[in-house]
Amino acid sequence: MAREDSISKEDKSNDQEGFAESESSMSLLQETVRGYEVSYLALDCIKTGESLVINECDAVAELEDILGQGTIRTTEEVKSVGQQLLLLQDQLKQVKDEKKKIIDNYTSERTMRKKYYNMVEDMKGKIRVFCRIRPLSRTEDAQGGVIAVEKIDDFSVSVDTPRGPREFQFDKVFTAEASQEDLFQDTNRLIQSAIDGYNVCIFAYGQTGSGKTFTMVGDKDQKNPGIMPRSFNAIFDIIRESSTKFDFKVSAYMLELYNDRLQDLFVSPAGEAHGQPPSHGQVRRVEIKRNRKGVVFAQGAETKEAFSAQELYALFLQACANRHISATKMNVESSRSHLIVCIMVDSRNLTNGSVSTGKLSLVDLAGSERAAKTGAKDHQLKEANSINKSLSALGDVISALSAELPHVPYRNSKLTQVMQDSLGGNAKTLMIVNISPSECNLEETLTSLVYATRVKAITNNAQRHVESKVIAQLKEVIIRLRSGQTVEDEDV
Repeated sequence: MAREDSISKEDKSNDQEGFAESESSMSLLQETVRGYEVSYLALDCIKTGESLVINECDAVAELEDILGQGTIRTTEEVKSVGQQLLLLQDQLKQVKDEKKKIIDNYTSERTMRKKYYNMVEDMKGKIRVFCRIRPLSRTEDAQGGVIAVEKIDDFSVSVDTPRGPREFQFDKVFTAEASQEDLFQDTNRLIQSAIDGYNVCIFAYGQTGSGKTFTMVGDKDQKNPGIMPRSFNAIFDIIRESSTKFDFKVSAYMLELYNDRLQDLFVSPAGEAHGQPPSHGQVRRVEIKRNRKGVVFAQGAETKEAFSAQELYALFLQACANRHISATKMNVESSRSHLIVCIMVDSRNLTNGSVSTGKLSLVDLAGSERAAKTGAKDHQLKEANSINKSLSALGDVISALSAELPHVPYRNSKLTQVMQDSLGGNAKTLMIVNISPSECNLEETLTSLVYATRVKAITNNAQRHVESKVIAQLKEVIIRLRSGQTVEDEDV
């Protein structure tokens, strides 16, 4: 019995201790609740702008019931609590605003730093590189394609890889929302350089179906013309504005590199499809040569003169009709060759007689592809192998130039010979890397971006090609003599 009494006393003692702890917790919770209720009533009072009279203030009586008699003596104490809360809210808002301002300033400074860095690199002669992200295709959208590529700012793009996000920096980044006009606005000044006597090259690179031909040529109906048609218009717009000071001559040749064979698109038969050899009567051997100034030209290619943007575009349509295209699983109209459009602009200064010669090379490269994805067979497989081989040779040249190796393997492919003065030569060059945002093309997208990053490291030595009046006249005399024409003494 004594033992039982002892146990009973211990249980009562434990119960009392537990009860005391519970009462303490309840008291703490009640104080917290009271604090919230006081704050709520005080804020209510301040927001409504009511001036409470202490004798007839239900709110004060309510607070006294909650907190105990004598705790709230005046209405001012209620307002004081609310004002303190509002002050804290204002301070919190200020901190958040300051934080946002710091982040915005950092982002802005980061963007400006990239912009100025790119400007300095451009002045050094670095090749400029734009990145263009195409929208998801209907097939990718229907399959619920996951977007793996994101634009960070105007100069950076992020790719979600299995190892985490990977960032790439370029001279400009264009998303699917960017129009053809937006892209051309950042390209337009290169057209002026070509007219001023510089060697200029703009080329598009990317996997098959990434939007290269849309970027360079545009759509079928030309509702969204690409860089090539817009360049034709820009050339003659500039010529029209400068017609009182300069005399201009515009000519062009257009080639395709198909199965490692250069073909003149002005004379190639339109019906040459499915890899059939052309008829012997229309075959013209085209060879890539370089003049003394290092400018590449196509010997044997037919050059045609154009007097307006419409005439130049008509020549372009003639060339495109002869280009090899076919449907694959990746693209309804897949380019099966590299398209090279070269426009020469000769201008003579009417004041001092000096002559400048500029060249604008517009290149739509065929896309790298995998037979497993494109479903290429027979002659298409042969075309794909030839395309991949030439692009691989171009990659070797880019790697050698970016690493500043003493030997650059330009002669490994006709494509690299055609682009020799554009990569590591004397041209102002712009590369537009086109990529797919879909996760299913992640490997090809990464390859293209790494490729483009190497190109950005290449430095060209752009030079203006201007000759004095005397030299220009002497050259004209030599040309006449070689052609068997008579030359007057005053000409000499």
